[in-house]
Amino acid sequence: MVLDDRYPVLETLESREGITLYRVEGGFVFFFDVKTPEDKERFYRYRAALKRLMELGLLEAHVSAKPGRHYAFFPEKTLSRKAPPRKALEALAPLGFGREHLAMAEEGVAYLAPWPLSGRAPSLKPRSRPRLLGVAPGVLLLVLGVFLLSQGLYRYFNPPEYTVPDLVGKTAREAFLLLKDTGLTLAVEEGNDPTKPKEVVLAQDPPPGTRLRAGRTVRLTLNQARLNPVPGLSGLRREEAEARLRALGFRVEGVAELPSPEPLGTVLATFPPAGTPLAPGGGVRLLLSQGAPSGPTWPLPRLVGLSRKEALFLLNAAGLKVEVEEVPSGAPQDTVIAQEPAPGTPMPEGSGVRLRVAVQGEVLLPPAPPVEERSVSLALELPQEAEGREVRLTLLDADGERVVYEGVGQAGLRLEGTYPARGEARFRLYLDGVLFQEWAP
Repeated sequence: MVLDDRYPVLETLESREGITLYRVEGGFVFFFDVKTPEDKERFYRYRAALKRLMELGLLEAHVSAKPGRHYAFFPEKTLSRKAPPRKALEALAPLGFGREHLAMAEEGVAYLAPWPLSGRAPSLKPRSRPRLLGVAPGVLLLVLGVFLLSQGLYRYFNPPEYTVPDLVGKTAREAFLLLKDTGLTLAVEEGNDPTKPKEVVLAQDPPPGTRLRAGRTVRLTLNQARLNPVPGLSGLRREEAEARLRALGFRVEGVAELPSPEPLGTVLATFPPAGTPLAPGGGVRLLLSQGAPSGPTWPLPRLVGLSRKEALFLLNAAGLKVEVEEVPSGAPQDTVIAQEPAPGTPMPEGSGVRLRVAVQGEVLLPPAPPVEERSVSLALELPQEAEGREVRLTLLDADGERVVYEGVGQAGLRLEGTYPARGEARFRLYLDGVLFQEWAP
């Protein structure tokens, strides 16, 4: 029998409470038969204890929480009578584990048992058979060599397979977390879609659901969201300029004309100017030639509703002088709300135009009252989506955001407590580092 297509079973050591202890090639495995919610809670509490020991650098183990494959593998080590370190006992106490669950090795914790160890703990070293070795050591070594060779060949020609998850739309960190416990490698290349957030996965190869053997590569296209510059359109005909803007994903927001020696319909300038970074769908205004002027004047265009920058651009391009008066108004900041002369007035080159531009009036607010400290209560049952995921619960108030709970999620786990807060307070629930829920107490 081979556990999870990677651990050949050499011997069954013990089985109780729905958990079986196997001696496997290179170490041994605690395998959990998870059928009920109580079984699942017991396994995830055991996994959380293992993770705490691994984070402290005291334990080496491989843990699987895949459906039907709930187990922990511990590599081969020699046991000792060394006492468990205090920090290990402190880390395990909140999860219901203690000294009686630990087997020690010289270099740290050999393994953590899901049940109290009675008597001498099972050793990771293979059982010796002195009588057989004394009688026929050569035969034993030959059999052992053949067995190890056969297991190596089996693993070489039958490596474990993993299902590629759906990563499109995930952040780079979320994609890494989904792949870190598999045997798959990750390759990243850059993509550009300014309509989507930066550092989000745009595409993946192979597609979700594909089964790959360990060591194969999953390629991701990661969005860099770069803006495209406005192209240089001066000298082009209007039709050519509009076609070029559409090809780049921009739109023509407006057109203005003035007399010019250039042929009729030739682009004289753009707003924003050429080279300005602009998001897809952004608008570009075109200034076109009306052809050679027939007289010394040209009609003043309607400037009301344009921004100050746009109006100044048009008037300066026509050779007119501008006087700007700032007026407090409810209109958007720097919007032209009036002009003199009126639109359509013939304007000789060098004549003056007066613009009234909206500005926001200054509002003096009374000083904010001092923020008093108060207590807020928490009563939350973790949702189904939290099962098996990294859970972080924070409290945000006038002093900033702080963590009130962090650990492995269990559906239905109830979190309660009372916490001091200053000013307006909100609780935030994160799953695998992504904000899942936010509410006021």
